[in-house]
Amino acid sequence: MASKKLVFIDRFINPPGLELLQNSQDIVEMVQSTSKEPDAMWEALSTAYGVHSGIRIGVDTEELIQRSPNLLAVVSGLAGYDSINVPACTEAGILVCNQTGMGNEPVAEHVTAGMLMMSHKTLLADRQLHSRTERKPGELTGNDLMGKTVGVVGFGAIGSRVGEICRLGFNMRILVHDPVMGDEEIVRRGGESVGLDELLKESDFVTLHVPLMDQTRGMIGEREYAMMKPTAIFLNAARGYLYDEVALEKALKGGVIAGAVLDVWEKEPPSFDHPLLQLDNVLATPHSSGQSTQAMYNMSENSAKQWLDIFQARRPSPIVNPEVWPAYVARHKAIVGQEPTG
Repeated sequence: MASKKLVFIDRFINPPGLELLQNSQDIVEMVQSTSKEPDAMWEALSTAYGVHSGIRIGVDTEELIQRSPNLLAVVSGLAGYDSINVPACTEAGILVCNQTGMGNEPVAEHVTAGMLMMSHKTLLADRQLHSRTERKPGELTGNDLMGKTVGVVGFGAIGSRVGEICRLGFNMRILVHDPVMGDEEIVRRGGESVGLDELLKESDFVTLHVPLMDQTRGMIGEREYAMMKPTAIFLNAARGYLYDEVALEKALKGGVIAGAVLDVWEKEPPSFDHPLLQLDNVLATPHSSGQSTQAMYNMSENSAKQWLDIFQARRPSPIVNPEVWPAYVARHKAIVGQEPTG
């Protein structure tokens, strides 16, 4: 089988996968393009069999489909695929893959670390010491996590891992709101199934682990912050737009809640003058919670294996739009002359 042209825009996500593909030149022809030269980029994409996406795909998906008649698949090198129009790909018979599950552990550990740092006022102590600010008596007295209650919104792989760490490490009560997951499964994973309002009222920490969809966009706003304890910490390492940033700033300044741990934003990265970055009770990171050495290696390696599977007419894993498979098989056969198996 002749090699197939794979285009990645600006950069591949990590060396291990790139090396694996470069060592398989009889299967994959690697072509790097750049969004800074759109004419050359579209020329490369016009004959692409695959497009590899980093943080952002860099092009409009519908235009990509129209201008890339040989396109078989779009693969995100990360877990997120927000910038890929999955329905448009599905309609065209194009496969979409991502690296879900491989960054679970660092995100869960990041969230737990955020709970510890905010609860024990580590962040404030660090800032005071670096700025040579003299502390007031009792100002750095924090609270133990032991025996507290964490509310986990979304109890999938990351949410349930956060719950496991908190339950086994700190004997915390795990309240869960997950309308998709059944109560029995929530209990099996160590949580208590409750409504969102009850979770907000009872929790010392509220952490979001849901995808960004129409149903979840803006799910935490002024009303929800007002329901939380004044000592509560809000955490979000899932997606921006799940929470109202303006309402959160108001809640933090007004003492409605005690603090926030934020890894995701409406605009990423957030501007240095973002209002939430000016507050001492906000621990902020630039969507970096999933970037451990181990996770980045695994995502890079697996995305390369996905491309090798796609170009060798095998079924890759995981697939974002598995319902596309029959149409994809037909498209693959029409373009390549071979019917995928799996």
